[in-house]
Amino acid sequence: MSRPASTIELGAGVSAVALRAVIGLTSAGIVVVLASSGIGAPALVVLGLAALMSVGVPASPAPTLVVLLVAVSVVAIGGNPLAPHVLALVPLVHLLHVSCAIAGLVPPRARLRPSALRAPAIRFVAIQAGVFALAGVIAIAPTGRVPAVLEMVAIGGIAAIAIILWRIVR
Repeated sequence: MSRPASTIELGAGVSAVALRAVIGLTSAGIVVVLASSGIGAPALVVLGLAALMSVGVPASPAPTLVVLLVAVSVVAIGGNPLAPHVLALVPLVHLLHVSCAIAGLVPPRARLRPSALRAPAIRFVAIQAGVFALAGVIAIAPTGRVPAVLEMVAIGGIAAIAIILWRIVR
C-alpha cells in the first residue's frame, strides 16, 4: 500500500524525557551557582526539593517556587547586580522557566522534533542577548551625576525607539 503524496515522514524525534533532563541539569546548575555564592544549606535544601519537584511535575507551581527562591537568594546575597553569579543565574533561570513550560505541555512519553523547539530557542537567545546588552549598557553607564545634555540625548533616543516600535506595530 502506498502513502498519499501529502504524507510527511517525521522520524523518531527526541524523547520528551530529554526536556526533563534539561530541567534537572539546569536546576543543578542553579543550585551550584547559589552554593558557590554563599547561600546556606537550609535554603539550598528547600531550593533542591523545589527543583526536584520541577523535574517530576513541570506544570506545577514548583518552577515558580524555584524562580522565587533564586530571586530571594540573590537579594539575600546582596552586592553588585552585575556580579558573575547573578549574570550566570539569568540564563539558567530563564532556561528552567522555558523548559518547564514546554515540558508541562508535552506528555512524558511523547517524542519531539527538534524543529518544534526552533522558535522557543530563537526567542530564548534573543531575550538573553537583550538582557546581556542591557547589562553591558548598565555596566558602562555613569554612576555619578549625569550631564543634562546626556540626559536629553537619552530621552530623545527612547522617544525615537518608541516611534520606531509604534510604526512597526502599526
